[in-house]
Amino acid sequence: MFADAHLHFADLEYRDPGFPARIPQESWRGAAVSHDPEEFARTEELRKQLPPTLHGFGIHPQNPREDTAAFLAELCASQKIDFIGEAGFDFFSASPDGVVSERVRNSENLARQRRAFEFQLKLALRYGLPLVIHVRKAMDILLAYGRELSSVSSVIFHCWPGNPLEAEAILKKKINAYFSFGTPVLRGSKHGLASLRAIPRERILAETDAPWQPPHYAPFTGWEHIEDVTAAIAGQLDLTETAACSLLYDNFQNAYRTGI
Repeated sequence: MFADAHLHFADLEYRDPGFPARIPQESWRGAAVSHDPEEFARTEELRKQLPPTLHGFGIHPQNPREDTAAFLAELCASQKIDFIGEAGFDFFSASPDGVVSERVRNSENLARQRRAFEFQLKLALRYGLPLVIHVRKAMDILLAYGRELSSVSSVIFHCWPGNPLEAEAILKKKINAYFSFGTPVLRGSKHGLASLRAIPRERILAETDAPWQPPHYAPFTGWEHIEDVTAAIAGQLDLTETAACSLLYDNFQNAYRTGI
Protein backbone atom coordinates (compact mmCIF):
# COMPACT_ATOMS: atom_id res chain seq x y z
CA MET A 1 0.00 0.00 0.00
CA PHE A 2 1.43 3.38 -1.04
CA ALA A 3 0.41 6.27 1.23
CA ASP A 4 0.71 9.84 -0.09
CA ALA A 5 0.50 12.21 2.87
CA HIS A 6 0.03 15.39 0.83
CA LEU A 7 -1.22 16.31 -2.64
CA HIS A 8 -3.50 18.76 -4.45
CA PHE A 9 -6.21 17.09 -6.53
CA ALA A 10 -7.67 20.11 -8.31
CA ASP A 11 -4.24 21.38 -9.37
CA LEU A 12 -3.21 17.89 -10.44
CA GLU A 13 -6.33 17.48 -12.56
CA TYR A 14 -5.46 20.66 -14.46
CA ARG A 15 -2.13 19.13 -15.48
CA ASP A 16 -3.23 15.50 -15.72
CA PRO A 17 -6.92 15.24 -16.69
CA GLY A 18 -8.36 11.82 -15.99
CA PHE A 19 -5.75 10.89 -13.38
CA PRO A 20 -8.34 9.37 -10.96
CA ALA A 21 -9.02 6.48 -13.34
CA ARG A 22 -5.38 5.42 -13.21
CA ILE A 23 -4.94 5.32 -9.43
CA PRO A 24 -5.20 1.69 -8.26
CA GLN A 25 -7.99 1.22 -5.74
CA GLU A 26 -6.25 -1.63 -3.94
CA SER A 27 -2.80 -0.13 -3.35
CA TRP A 28 -3.04 3.64 -2.85
CA ARG A 29 -4.27 5.98 -0.11
CA GLY A 30 -3.82 9.73 0.14
CA ALA A 31 -4.54 13.04 1.87
CA ALA A 32 -5.59 16.00 -0.29
CA VAL A 33 -5.56 19.66 0.69
CA SER A 34 -7.67 22.61 -0.45
CA HIS A 35 -7.38 26.34 0.21
CA ASP A 36 -10.49 27.97 -1.21
CA PRO A 37 -14.16 26.93 -1.41
CA GLU A 38 -14.10 26.28 -5.17
CA GLU A 39 -11.05 24.03 -4.88
CA PHE A 40 -12.68 22.23 -1.97
CA ALA A 41 -15.84 21.54 -3.99
CA ARG A 42 -13.88 20.20 -6.97
CA THR A 43 -11.71 18.01 -4.74
CA GLU A 44 -14.82 16.55 -3.15
CA GLU A 45 -16.07 15.58 -6.63
CA LEU A 46 -12.74 13.99 -7.51
CA ARG A 47 -12.71 12.00 -4.28
CA LYS A 48 -15.81 10.14 -5.45
CA GLN A 49 -13.71 8.62 -8.25
CA LEU A 50 -10.75 7.71 -6.05
CA PRO A 51 -9.68 5.12 -3.47
CA PRO A 52 -10.28 6.09 0.17
CA THR A 53 -8.85 9.57 0.51
CA LEU A 54 -8.67 12.15 3.28
CA HIS A 55 -9.44 15.82 2.68
CA GLY A 56 -8.39 18.91 4.61
CA PHE A 57 -8.81 22.65 4.29
CA GLY A 58 -6.43 25.36 5.39
CA ILE A 59 -5.50 29.02 5.20
CA HIS A 60 -2.11 28.89 3.51
CA PRO A 61 0.57 31.24 4.88
CA GLN A 62 1.56 32.31 1.36
CA ASN A 63 -1.95 33.71 0.92
CA PRO A 64 -3.54 34.05 4.36
CA ARG A 65 -7.07 34.74 3.18
CA GLU A 66 -9.11 35.73 6.17
CA ASP A 67 -12.26 35.60 4.04
CA THR A 68 -12.08 31.78 4.14
CA ALA A 69 -12.02 31.59 7.93
CA ALA A 70 -15.79 31.22 8.33
CA PHE A 71 -15.84 28.51 5.65
CA LEU A 72 -13.12 26.58 7.47
CA ALA A 73 -14.90 26.93 10.81
CA GLU A 74 -18.10 25.56 9.30
CA LEU A 75 -16.24 22.60 7.77
CA CYS A 76 -14.87 21.78 11.21
CA ALA A 77 -18.20 22.17 12.97
CA SER A 78 -20.01 20.00 10.43
CA GLN A 79 -17.24 17.35 10.45
CA LYS A 80 -16.66 17.66 6.71
CA ILE A 81 -12.85 17.60 6.84
CA ASP A 82 -10.34 15.13 8.21
CA PHE A 83 -7.62 17.63 9.13
CA ILE A 84 -6.74 21.34 9.01
CA GLY A 85 -4.00 22.65 6.76
CA GLU A 86 -1.84 23.74 5.24
CA ALA A 87 -1.32 26.22 8.03
CA GLY A 88 1.90 27.84 9.20
CA PHE A 89 4.47 30.48 8.28
CA ASP A 90 6.39 31.22 5.10
CA PHE A 91 9.09 33.86 4.67
CA PHE A 92 11.13 31.90 2.16
CA SER A 93 11.64 34.52 -0.51
CA ALA A 94 10.48 37.72 -2.15
CA SER A 95 10.63 38.48 -5.85
CA PRO A 96 14.08 39.42 -7.23
CA ASP A 97 13.15 43.09 -7.16
CA GLY A 98 11.78 42.81 -3.63
CA VAL A 99 8.32 43.97 -4.69
CA VAL A 100 6.39 40.88 -3.56
CA SER A 101 5.86 41.83 0.05
CA GLU A 102 3.93 38.77 1.26
CA ARG A 103 7.15 36.81 1.82
CA VAL A 104 9.12 39.61 3.47
CA ARG A 105 9.47 39.00 7.19
CA ASN A 106 8.19 42.24 8.66
CA SER A 107 5.73 43.10 11.40
CA GLU A 108 2.75 43.47 9.08
CA ASN A 109 3.20 40.15 7.29
CA LEU A 110 4.06 38.34 10.50
CA ALA A 111 0.87 39.65 12.09
CA ARG A 112 -1.23 38.43 9.13
CA GLN A 113 0.31 35.00 9.20
CA ARG A 114 0.00 34.79 12.99
CA ARG A 115 -3.72 35.56 12.85
CA ALA A 116 -4.31 32.84 10.27
CA PHE A 117 -2.17 30.29 12.09
CA GLU A 118 -3.59 30.94 15.55
CA PHE A 119 -7.15 30.73 14.20
CA GLN A 120 -6.42 27.31 12.71
CA LEU A 121 -4.53 26.13 15.77
CA LYS A 122 -7.54 26.95 17.96
CA LEU A 123 -9.84 25.03 15.61
CA ALA A 124 -7.54 22.01 15.66
CA LEU A 125 -7.57 22.05 19.45
CA ARG A 126 -11.32 22.58 19.67
CA TYR A 127 -12.27 19.81 17.24
CA GLY A 128 -9.43 17.38 17.86
CA LEU A 129 -8.23 17.52 14.26
CA PRO A 130 -4.71 16.87 12.96
CA LEU A 131 -2.89 20.01 11.82
CA VAL A 132 -0.76 20.04 8.66
CA ILE A 133 2.08 22.54 8.86
CA HIS A 134 3.78 24.47 6.06
CA VAL A 135 6.85 26.30 7.36
CA ARG A 136 9.79 27.95 5.60
CA LYS A 137 12.31 30.34 7.11
CA ALA A 138 10.14 30.58 10.21
CA MET A 139 10.97 27.60 12.42
CA ASP A 140 11.76 29.90 15.34
CA ILE A 141 8.27 31.38 15.14
CA LEU A 142 6.63 27.99 15.00
CA LEU A 143 8.63 26.54 17.88
CA ALA A 144 7.34 29.33 20.11
CA TYR A 145 3.92 27.62 19.86
CA GLY A 146 5.32 24.40 21.33
CA ARG A 147 2.99 24.30 24.33
CA GLU A 148 -0.14 24.72 22.21
CA LEU A 149 1.06 22.28 19.54
CA SER A 150 1.75 19.64 22.17
CA SER A 151 -2.02 19.52 22.77
CA VAL A 152 -2.96 19.01 19.11
CA SER A 153 -3.93 15.42 18.27
CA SER A 154 -1.14 15.24 15.69
CA VAL A 155 1.05 17.71 13.81
CA ILE A 156 2.18 16.82 10.30
CA PHE A 157 5.07 18.76 8.81
CA HIS A 158 4.45 18.86 5.08
CA CYS A 159 7.62 18.51 2.99
CA TRP A 160 9.79 18.78 6.10
CA PRO A 161 12.25 21.65 5.48
CA GLY A 162 14.22 21.46 8.69
CA ASN A 163 17.34 19.76 9.94
CA PRO A 164 17.72 16.90 12.44
CA LEU A 165 18.26 19.23 15.40
CA GLU A 166 15.03 21.10 14.64
CA ALA A 167 13.12 17.83 14.40
CA GLU A 168 14.62 16.76 17.72
CA ALA A 169 13.60 20.07 19.31
CA ILE A 170 10.01 19.58 18.14
CA LEU A 171 9.80 16.07 19.56
CA LYS A 172 11.36 17.21 22.85
CA LYS A 173 8.45 19.62 23.22
CA LYS A 174 6.17 16.53 23.40
CA ILE A 175 4.49 17.42 20.11
CA ASN A 176 2.92 14.40 18.42
CA ALA A 177 4.79 15.29 15.25
CA TYR A 178 5.22 13.52 11.93
CA PHE A 179 7.70 14.61 9.27
CA SER A 180 6.73 14.17 5.63
CA PHE A 181 9.33 13.78 2.89
CA GLY A 182 8.69 14.32 -0.81
CA THR A 183 10.48 14.93 -4.08
CA PRO A 184 13.46 16.76 -2.51
CA VAL A 185 14.74 13.30 -1.52
CA LEU A 186 14.80 12.48 -5.25
CA ARG A 187 16.93 15.56 -5.87
CA GLY A 188 19.50 14.56 -3.26
CA SER A 189 18.69 17.29 -0.73
CA LYS A 190 21.50 16.94 1.82
CA HIS A 191 19.67 18.31 4.83
CA GLY A 192 16.51 16.44 3.82
CA LEU A 193 18.32 13.12 3.62
CA ALA A 194 20.12 13.83 6.90
CA SER A 195 16.78 14.46 8.62
CA LEU A 196 15.27 11.36 7.05
CA ARG A 197 18.02 9.17 8.51
CA ALA A 198 17.92 10.85 11.94
CA ILE A 199 14.18 11.09 12.64
CA PRO A 200 12.57 8.09 14.38
CA ARG A 201 11.15 5.81 11.71
CA GLU A 202 7.71 5.78 13.26
CA ARG A 203 7.55 9.56 12.64
CA ILE A 204 8.26 9.51 8.90
CA LEU A 205 5.71 10.05 6.10
CA ALA A 206 5.98 10.10 2.31
CA GLU A 207 4.30 12.59 0.00
CA THR A 208 4.32 13.89 -3.57
CA ASP A 209 2.84 17.39 -3.12
CA ALA A 210 1.49 16.68 -6.62
CA PRO A 211 1.60 18.53 -8.95
CA TRP A 212 4.12 20.81 -7.23
CA GLN A 213 7.87 20.38 -6.66
CA PRO A 214 8.50 18.11 -9.66
CA PRO A 215 11.53 15.84 -9.81
CA HIS A 216 14.11 16.76 -12.43
CA TYR A 217 12.87 14.14 -14.86
CA ALA A 218 9.21 15.25 -14.97
CA PRO A 219 7.31 18.44 -15.96
CA PHE A 220 5.13 18.14 -12.84
CA THR A 221 4.79 15.76 -9.93
CA GLY A 222 2.24 13.03 -10.57
CA TRP A 223 0.42 10.80 -8.13
CA GLU A 224 2.58 7.89 -9.34
CA HIS A 225 5.76 9.57 -8.07
CA ILE A 226 4.86 8.33 -4.59
CA GLU A 227 6.47 5.08 -5.71
CA ASP A 228 9.77 6.87 -6.44
CA VAL A 229 9.67 8.75 -3.14
CA THR A 230 8.92 5.54 -1.24
CA ALA A 231 11.78 3.75 -2.98
CA ALA A 232 14.17 6.59 -2.09
CA ILE A 233 13.08 6.48 1.55
CA ALA A 234 13.52 2.70 1.57
CA GLY A 235 17.07 3.10 0.30
CA GLN A 236 17.99 5.69 2.92
CA LEU A 237 16.55 3.57 5.74
CA ASP A 238 18.01 0.31 4.41
CA LEU A 239 14.55 -1.22 4.05
CA THR A 240 13.00 -3.29 1.32
CA GLU A 241 10.34 -1.43 -0.63
CA THR A 242 7.69 -3.71 0.85
CA ALA A 243 8.84 -2.93 4.39
CA ALA A 244 8.96 0.80 3.60
CA CYS A 245 5.42 0.73 2.21
CA SER A 246 4.18 -0.99 5.35
CA LEU A 247 5.98 1.46 7.65
CA LEU A 248 4.80 4.55 5.79
CA TYR A 249 1.21 3.32 5.56
CA ASP A 250 1.09 2.60 9.30
CA ASN A 251 2.59 6.04 10.00
CA PHE A 252 0.03 7.65 7.67
CA GLN A 253 -2.83 6.09 9.60
CA ASN A 254 -1.34 7.10 12.94
CA ALA A 255 -0.61 10.67 11.83
CA TYR A 256 -4.06 11.28 10.39
CA ARG A 257 -5.87 9.34 13.14
CA THR A 258 -7.67 7.18 10.62
CA GLY A 259 -8.13 3.60 9.49
CA ILE A 260 -8.48 4.10 5.76
